[in-house]
Formats: sequence, C-alpha cells, structure tokens
Amino acid sequence: WLAGPVVVPAGEAPLLPAVPGPVLLVGPDGRSTPVRAHDGVLALPALDRAGVYRVRGEGWERALVVTRPGGEESDLRAPPAPPGGTARDAATRRVEVWAPLLAAAVLLLAVEWLLWRRSLPPPPRRARGRPRPLHAVRWVVVALLVLGLAGVEVASGRSDLAVVFAVDLSRSVPYEARERALGLMRRVAAAARPGTRFGVVTFAGSARVAEGLTAKPRFPLPLPAEADRTDIGAAIRAALTVLPPAGHRRVVLLTDGQDTAGAVAAAVARARLAGVEVGVVPLTGGVDADVAVEGVRVPAAVHPGERYTVEVAVESTAAASGTVRLWADGREVWRRAVPIPAGRSVWRLPHAASGPGVVRYTAEVRAAPDAREENNRGHAAVAVTGPPAVLYVAGEPGPLPAWLAAQGLRVRTVPPEALPADAAGLTAYAAVVLDDVPATRLSPPQMRALHDYVAAAGGGLVAVGGPHAFGVGGYAGTDLEAALPVSMDVRHRVALPSLALVLVIDASGSMGSFGPETPKVELAKEAAQATIDLLGEQDLIGVLAFDQEPRWLVRPTRARDRGRILQLVSRLTAGGGTNMAPALREAHRALRGARARIKHVIVLSDGQTEPGDFERIVGQMRADRITVSSVAIGADADRALMRNLAAWGRGRSYVTRDLYSIPQIFTAEALLATRAYLVEERTRPVAAPDSPLLRGLTPPPLRGYVATAPKPAATLHLVTPQEDPLLATWQYGLGRALAFTSDARPRWAVEWVRWPEAARFWSRAVRWAMGTAGEPAEVAVRADDRHVHVVVDARAPDGTLRTDLQVEARLGGDPATAAAPVAHLLPQTAPGRYEGSLPARGPGLTVVTVAVRRGAQRLGVVRRYVAVPYPPDLRPQPPGAVGRLVEGAGVRSLGGVEEILAPVPGSPAHPRPAWPWLTAAALALFLGEVTWRRLPVVGEWLGRAGALTAAWLRRRPAPPAAEDLEYDAADRWRVFETEEAALRRASMEQAARLYIARLRQQQGGEEGRGEEEGRGAPPTA
Repeated sequence: WLAGPVVVPAGEAPLLPAVPGPVLLVGPDGRSTPVRAHDGVLALPALDRAGVYRVRGEGWERALVVTRPGGEESDLRAPPAPPGGTARDAATRRVEVWAPLLAAAVLLLAVEWLLWRRSLPPPPRRARGRPRPLHAVRWVVVALLVLGLAGVEVASGRSDLAVVFAVDLSRSVPYEARERALGLMRRVAAAARPGTRFGVVTFAGSARVAEGLTAKPRFPLPLPAEADRTDIGAAIRAALTVLPPAGHRRVVLLTDGQDTAGAVAAAVARARLAGVEVGVVPLTGGVDADVAVEGVRVPAAVHPGERYTVEVAVESTAAASGTVRLWADGREVWRRAVPIPAGRSVWRLPHAASGPGVVRYTAEVRAAPDAREENNRGHAAVAVTGPPAVLYVAGEPGPLPAWLAAQGLRVRTVPPEALPADAAGLTAYAAVVLDDVPATRLSPPQMRALHDYVAAAGGGLVAVGGPHAFGVGGYAGTDLEAALPVSMDVRHRVALPSLALVLVIDASGSMGSFGPETPKVELAKEAAQATIDLLGEQDLIGVLAFDQEPRWLVRPTRARDRGRILQLVSRLTAGGGTNMAPALREAHRALRGARARIKHVIVLSDGQTEPGDFERIVGQMRADRITVSSVAIGADADRALMRNLAAWGRGRSYVTRDLYSIPQIFTAEALLATRAYLVEERTRPVAAPDSPLLRGLTPPPLRGYVATAPKPAATLHLVTPQEDPLLATWQYGLGRALAFTSDARPRWAVEWVRWPEAARFWSRAVRWAMGTAGEPAEVAVRADDRHVHVVVDARAPDGTLRTDLQVEARLGGDPATAAAPVAHLLPQTAPGRYEGSLPARGPGLTVVTVAVRRGAQRLGVVRRYVAVPYPPDLRPQPPGAVGRLVEGAGVRSLGGVEEILAPVPGSPAHPRPAWPWLTAAALALFLGEVTWRRLPVVGEWLGRAGALTAAWLRRRPAPPAAEDLEYDAADRWRVFETEEAALRRASMEQAARLYIARLRQQQGGEEGRGEEEGRGAPPTA
C-alpha cells in the first residue's frame, strides 16, 4: 500500500470501482465495516477520522489515507500545477525511488564490465579489429530489457475521447427534460468519431454508474436513490471512476443545477487535478415559476384563552396569484385570495387558544402558474397548557363523564365514529376511555390508532365493559385486543357448551365487489377464518355458500381440523344469481340432527334475493332450537328482510357499510352464541391487598361481567371468586392500559352507581392510565427532511444531572403503510444529556414521544410535535442555477454536440507503456542469437546472404558510354600547373617512395632474424 494510496480529506466519502465478493473497510482502530456495491461503485461511508484505512477483498487490499483538514504535513494530495504545466503534471510529480536505483545498477554493471575487459590479456593481432556481431546483439537485448523494466512510455500520436454523461433524475427535473437529455446523448453518439467511448451516470441524492465506457452505448437511465435531493458532486466523483487514467476525458452534466449537497466545487477541483474537464448542459422545464409554503411559525406553548399569531411564509420564483388557506385541527379558519409577488411573503393571522391540548395547523397555497404541488403545504403545532384532557367514547354516554369532571378532569365526549383514525389525533388527550364500545363501530385504522397511541405515544387507555365490549364486542384478534391486559380467548378457563355453527355466505355476483374496495366475498373468507379460530376443538363448523344454488364449502365437521377447513374456505368465489331460501333449508337440514347444546346460523348477504317463504323456513329452524343472526352488507342491502330473519330466528341483526367490520361481527356472534362469555349473576369482587387503585376503598357487588382471561404481564386488582378478571392493568409499550370487564351503568353496576366513592375510584383509574404528572426531562426537537433530532436534558428535583436513565424516543407511525413506530435508545452524550437522530418518514407534522426510565421504573413520557419539511430539491430555486454553477464551481458551459465532442484543451497525448514492444524485440533478438550460435547451417545461410548483400552493395558500375565521357570532359575544369610546382611535387613523390622501400627492407630483416632465433643456433663441433 506504500505505492500509490488513495488520499482523501477527512469527511469525504471516496468512491472505488466495485469488485466481486465481500469487501470490508478496516479503520485505523481495527474495526471492520462491510461495504456494499451499488451499480459498479463501492459506496464507502464518510471517513471522518484521519488515518490509514484498508479496503480488503478476496485476495486484494487497497489503502486509503484520510488527512486532517488543513496542515501541509498531513496534506498528501498532489501539489499545485507548476507554471506552464498541467494539473496532471502536478498530480504525477513525485520522487520515484526505483528509477535512480535502476540507473545506478546499470551504471555499476557497465563499470564492472569495463574492469573485467581490462583484466583480460590482449587478443591476438589477427583478432583485433574483427567485428563481433553476436556480442553486439547480446548488448542490444540487455538494453531493451532495461528500458522495458524502466517503464518507458511512448506518447501516442492520437488520443481518443472518453465522455461520461451525468444525467440528473431528481424530482426537480421534469420528464420532458429527461427525454431531451436522452435525445442529446444519442445525437452526440451518432456524430462521434470512431474510437470515442461513452459512459452514463445517473444521479439524484446519490449517484450510480448506469453504463461503463463503450463505443456502442445504449444510454440506460436507471432511477437512483433519494430522488428528492440533488448531489452533483457525487455524480462527478462517480464519473471519475469510469474514465480512463489519461487522454481526452470529459464529464458532461445534464442537470438543472439545483444542487442540494454543496460539494460541486470540491468535486470539480478533484476532476481538474486528474486532468478531466467538467461541462454542463442545462436541463430546464417548461414552467419556471414555482410557489411554495416555506413554513408555518407558531409559539411552542400558550395558555388557554391566550391570543397569539400564526405566521405563514410563502416563497415564489415569479409573480403569481393564488389562494392561501389555514386549517386548525382539520377545520378551515382562514382563506384569502391574494397576489403573490416574487420572493418571500409573510401573512400573520391572529388566533386564540381554547382548551388544553395540542392545536395542529396546516397552511396551503394554490397559485397559477405553479411548477409543482408537492411543496404547497406547511405544518406546525402549538401546545396549550392546562389540566389533562380525557376523550370519552361511547355510543350512549353513561355516568362516567360526570364522575370524572367532578374530580377535576376535563372530559370530551364523542361517538365511536368520531374517534381520530391516527395516533397523532389522540395525543391531545392524556387518556381515552371506551365505554361499552363494540369493535363493529370502530374501523381498523381507529383501532390501530388506539394501539399506537398507547404503545408508541405513551397514552392511557381505559376499556369499560358491557354487553357489547371485549369478546362479545368483537375485540378478538384486533389491534385493540393487543393493547389491552386481558385476552378474549377463555376456552381454557370457562366450561363452554358445545356449539354447532353454520355460516351461510352469499356468493352471488353482487358480492364480487364493493366499489373500489376489497371484494365482499374476500372479507367473508376472512370473517369465516376468524370465527373458526375462536371455536373449540369439539365444536362443529360448517360453511355454506349460495348463489342460485347452495353448495357446501365445508360440511359440518369438528373444528379441530382447522388447516383443512381454512383451505376449503379459501376456495370461495363470487358469481351468479341470488336465491337464499334453498340455502336456509340446507342449513336447517344439516343442523337438525347435530349433537350440540347450541345450534346457530349466521347469514351474510345483501338481501337481494329471489322471493321465498323465509318466515316459515326460519320458524321451522326455531322450532328445532336453531337460532339465526343476520349481517346485512352494503348501502343497497335489503335491511328489512335481514332484520326480519334475525327477529324470526331470535338472533341479532347487524347492518354495516364498512365491510372491514365483518370479521369483528362474525367473531362477536360466535362468542355470543355460546352464551358463556356474558356472566350475568351477582358477584362480590375480591380486591388485591396491595392495589394502589383500591387503597381505602371497598368495592360493592356487581351483577355481571364479560368473561376474559388475564395476559401474563397483567396486574389483577379485582377478580371474581372464580378468579375471572374484573379490573386488570399493565404497561404496554410506552403507555398504560386498564380493563374493567363489568360495566359502569345501571345494568351490572347498580350498586356502583349509588356508591359514594364511584367518582373517586374512576378518577384513580383514569389518572393511573395517564401516568405521572409533570415532565421528567426537558426535550428539544428539530427536523430536516431526513432526520428528527432529539435532545433530552434530565435533572433530578434538586437540580443534579441524571446519568442513570434509559431514554427512548419514537416517531408517530405511518398511517399510509400502517408501520409501527420504531423505538430508538438515545445515547448519553454528556452528563445528563441524551440525544440522537431518528429517520423521518416524509414531510408533515409528526409527534415525537420520549419515554424516560430508570431500570424497570417509568419516570414519565414527554410528547413534542415537529414539522418535517419537504426535501430541499422541492424548494423554489431562482432562475439561473446553471449559471451560478458555472461561475461558482468553474464548470464549463457546453453549447451542443460539437463542443461535447471537441478535444479537451490541455490534455496530453495518451502515454502508452513501451515494455510490450521492447520485450518482444529483445526476445526476437535473443532467439536469433541463440540460433546463430547453436545451428551453424543457419549461420552459414545468414553469412551467405550477408555476403551477397555486401557484394551487391559494392558492385562496380557499368562503363560509361562515349557520349557521357565527352560530356564529362567538356564539363570538367582544367587546372594549369607551373613548372616550379611540378618539380616540387615530383621530388616529394620520389622521397616517399624511398622511405617506403627502406621500411620494407628493415621489416624483412627483422623477420629473418626472428626465424633464425626460433630455429636456434647450430650445435658446435
């Protein structure tokens, strides 16, 4: 990793090309973090800590050096470009240690060879001057290999252009502009020279490589993540990973210039450092004007009756006209048609606080022209302090509201249908009281809101029984049952009589749909399945479908085989006419001989059937001790017929337009049919000795209750002598729930109504559900479009900081997806301070619930409202965003196809490594030299070829023709020599001849003496 690490400044998220297999990022502290690949790029997190990071894969490792901001010693980036040089020259200008070492090694080898040659004896005279071609070839081979190892590069005479298009696909770019961008890219590719390559990067809040460099691009445009933001800097960084390391390289931004990340200048500087040009082609929509609600401002808290001002700020990029409206808790309180000037405008509206609680404001602007509607709303909330409020829900109000008001509680009474359908609407109340409310009068969203209000918002729930509540009210299997401390399933606690139940379900064509909602027949299946789950194993269940003719889906059989029964019920389909009478006769025939103490029929239909003698048929069923209940569904149902069926059969009649309540109706009917869930007998409650709710109180007898079973975590305060729960409580999530299984009316609680301590008891019960009074900590919240930031400061009553707490924060659930709120444990960042960020779920008003605990003890719950703004990409942007991008970040403005395809100014020729050619030449020469030495025949052939070539080069020219000689003679200069000069030249030639003759004579004498010395002297006599 010492050779060329990637150097990035602290706080930047580097991009690396993706590789197959798992990848880990190892930090300076040794901690490993998995890294994912997104569309050809390794998405590394922002590296805030300086040091050496290692990116490890299967069989490879790469180093990242993160420098601290500022300081020359820690800045490992390339120095600035020298005068007259390029950025790439500066980026590649570094001290290469291996190059001087290699040169020194070659020099030492040359010196060593020269010393070796001087140590050898001189060669024979005849060998001197002779050429040694094989030695020369060897030296050439060595020289070529040395040059190859030295990394010699050859500048290419022609460098191809590489272009990466970075296409903005954020929400601020209209679809028509994207189509224009695609057309421009195709025109550029069609006009490009051969060898030009193109790549594509799409971006919004993040960037992804859509297509690598290719000469035949397809220009795919996959949607990136975070379409409500624009990070142009990320697009440039992703494009740099696609481009080659050198040559003519250009990044073309196709964008409206509305950057939200603020990293464009740094990315452009990084591209310049690498010798890459960054250009931009503007993408603009058809409508430039945009009007948006910048925000709604209100006081954080006010007192009841206090007057305050609501400020609505509107921002527009151009003059327009429109209407500004304001709602308070869903009720319109102000509307005005106003001219909207360009820029920022503020309307101040006076308002007065009523009772304690939370007032939620929504402001809206409608204008023309307007580019988009997603930013036309703003939200805010103000807390109205005062005594806690209680929401009392009942079909027919009883004495409870008066008892609670007498104890100082503020009570609001509403029918079940007026219960808010989201948890945020319930947080204005400290507790919600349900008084004998059946689940059939609550929609699934309302029951889900009650569940989230307790579990996530820390609210209190009090459920009071009666003949329409708990199990007989259809609570089984609902979100409401999940929040209560008692279960509706009492089969293991109560000796239930045997039951034979037949479900008669209308499967005619009219049951196939219910407007745009789910088909009625599908909900009938769900209701049948919920009913089967409540039956005992020895109970009989039958499911009979009818249209023109009845048909058994499940003949009466034991409920123990639930899997097979549910599978058969799932085959129910709708279609055909409606004839109910034969179906009732078939149900009568099946139940007449059934061995069960209770025989019951539930008829589900819209009543639109062919005529029949229904009174006589149902009368015969009643004579055989078979009861009949009816469920009329739909706005067009024959309610009179369905009501008469229940009256003739001594059952119960239900009429519903809310098809989602059908499962609750069926389960309630199944439990009521057993007649064991309603215990109507005089019972003296048994109080728990340590119950804080009954301290100092002696509850009077009750005359009835609904049979339930306590859940494992519940606390029982009152029970019957048979240990059936009468008063149970528990902690559920952040809130509390209480169940009183008798009623608070004169039917079962006759003595309680006359009890002097009734108001005191119910005040204790409701206040227990509310939780502790006062806030256990100071909570501050703020939000951007992505996160909600929560800061909690906890102090003891004496002012000391609390460091022994567990602080949990939750955001309100998402009504659109029914997603449950997720709890986040806030870490302690300083003594007594707990803070963290929670992911926001989109723009709008949301409630933040903070629960403070010390071990298992709950100290309290604090709720705060916060307005999450819409994403920055939806904020109005003044015209000229691309121009500011060009001026501020130094991006080049590109006019069209010609400028996109033009050579990049200042780009050096593409250097290509020369070692392949040098190595090939060295190998060829080496093989030739070996062949010359090892194969003499080849050497002879080459010698002959060389001799022939030399002879051809030394050949004598043909004798010139006579005409040529005459021409040369005529054209030759004549030189005249004086007599004195001629004598001097003749004497010099004669002296030279004499000197040569003497030398030859002297040389001949020396050779003769040498031969005599070699033979030796003759022996003497």
